[in-house]
Order: sequence, then structure tokens, then C-alpha cells
Amino acid sequence: MTMRAAFLHGRLDVRLEQRQRPQIEHPDEVIVAVAYTGICGSELHMIEGFQLSSSSGGDAPTPAALGHEYAGVVTAVGDAVESFQIGQRVTVAPRGPCHRCDLCHNGGSALCRKTTQRGGSWADLIAAPQKLVHRLPDSVPLAVGAITEPLSASVRILDRAGLRSGMNVCVIGAGPIGLFAALLAKQNGAANLIISDLRPARRALARRMGIPTVVDPAADDLYTVVMDQTQGRGVEVSIEAVGLEPALSQALQVVAIGGTVVWGGVAPAGLAVPISPNDMFMREYSLRTSWGGIELFERTIRLLSVVDWSPAVAEIFPLDQVAEAVEYARTAAAGKVLLQVAGG
Repeated sequence: MTMRAAFLHGRLDVRLEQRQRPQIEHPDEVIVAVAYTGICGSELHMIEGFQLSSSSGGDAPTPAALGHEYAGVVTAVGDAVESFQIGQRVTVAPRGPCHRCDLCHNGGSALCRKTTQRGGSWADLIAAPQKLVHRLPDSVPLAVGAITEPLSASVRILDRAGLRSGMNVCVIGAGPIGLFAALLAKQNGAANLIISDLRPARRALARRMGIPTVVDPAADDLYTVVMDQTQGRGVEVSIEAVGLEPALSQALQVVAIGGTVVWGGVAPAGLAVPISPNDMFMREYSLRTSWGGIELFERTIRLLSVVDWSPAVAEIFPLDQVAEAVEYARTAAAGKVLLQVAGG
């Protein structure tokens, strides 16, 4: 039997095709009927032709399966699966650490490069090993459950930032990762909270979700706004969630003496950013990066009920309109664009 599945065949060439349904090939696997699946910024970069990793050896092979943020319902389980049953509502991490390499053995499982990978959620069904599958509370709608993976990335950004209550925070980029990070910062007691984005729809959504200071960097100088809001000190936590210039450099400019900058956006391979070692030395700020958040899924799932995420998952397209959804996500979206696969 066949199912629908979306594949990338080349730059801006996403096609919905009929493919064989996945089968349980290993006893620890489950089959999930996808209800909602998100369009990630990293996938948009790939669709637009950006090379995301300098170690990848070239462009991604095509056709390439798409999708790694999703929630759905278990429809089949392997003989060795003990934690899940048919009919349970779940979300699935796109990868998981090997638990055998030096990084895993020394507390760096979040950075494991020998991960179990499982993508291809822009489809009716997907198979995954049970170690990547996480049960969703009944109170969490499946559309909200589909943002677990990007929300976990925002949780890790704030962990890397060392955010504490009363700090001043600036987030550059109000796409899903940046918006989620700002909302979590607000939840955790940020004093002055500033978010910046060029896209009007994203700024409007940030205001609707309660971000107090929203900046259009094309109309107002972000550095001036930050300094006005912080009495000239800058912010203790500066978060970049774009992966492009000038956002990367702006994140360095607005950080306070002794503060922390976290670059959380996925940048194209080969992009270089000028950094002044003298300025970094004199201001003694910390520059950190944040990669993923797969090890934080259980914490993240608890946060799905803490904030009303529904305004951020209101832009939904049926899977049959995947090409239109991709173009909308590239050009006009405010929050997380979802593909509705099943009835949810």
C-alpha cells in the first residue's frame, strides 16, 4: 500500500508523491500516523539551496525526505516495544544520542554526532524507534504537540544563556525559535524583554502573545532601543535566532559588559562574521552557540501546558498544499506553519 510523502527534488522543488508505507523493520519500532508536522527554518534553508554544514561534503542528496517536527497517533508497535500502545498520542524526536561515544560518556549527549536519525514526517505515516517517541498529555492538542522539537531548541538556548529572573533580554528574530525563546524568557522573569524582526506578521504575533517591546529594525535602530530600555547598560542575555547578518553582529553589539550572547540560528555554511577580540576582551561577554534540544523533550513537554501556544500554531495547511505552505512559510508566515496530515 502507498501513502503521501513530500520530497525535495532540487532548489524550491518540493513534490508530494505516492510512496510505500513504512513497515516495522526492527522490533523496537513504532508506526505513527502523523496528525500535524511543522515546517522548520532549517528545511527552508535546504529548500532554498543553502548548504547548512561545511562538513556535509556538498548539497543534500535528492530526492530528500522532508519533515522532523511532528505529533500523531501510534498505529502499530514492534514486538519489543513496551512503552507504547496503539492509539496513544505522541511526539517524536528527530534524532537521539548513541550513548556510546566519548561525547555521550562525558556529558555531551546533546552534541552526539552518531545519532539515530529519523525524519520524513511530511507524510501520512512514519516509523521511529521507541527511544525517540514521547507520550503527549491528553490536555495538549496535537497541533501544539508538533512544536515540541522547535520549543526544545528554545529551551536549550535559554539553558545556554544562563537566564535568571530579573535579567534584561533581547531576542533578534521573531520566527518560531526566537518567539518561543522570548516567551519562555518572559515566563522565567525577564525584566526588560525586547524582540526584533523585519517581518510585520511576526512582530504582530509577538505583540499578541505579550512581548512588551517589539522592534522593527528597518524603522528603529535596535541598539538605540536596547540602550534606552536598559539605561545604557545593554542586556545581560542577547539571543540571535536568525542565522544571518546583520542579526549575528547585532547580538554582539547589544550585550552588556559581562553578559552572554547565544547564537541560536542556523547559518549557511561559509558565512563569516567579524568579531573584535579587543571588544570581547574589554567587555568580557560570553559568546555561546546552541544546537538543538533533543535531550530536553521531557522538560519541553511539561512546558506545552504552561503557555498558551495556540496563536503560534494557527497557520495550518493541508498536506496536499505542501508547496503553497512552503512558499507561505518562506515569505509571509508569522508563527509556526503546520501541515495538517490527518484529522488531528
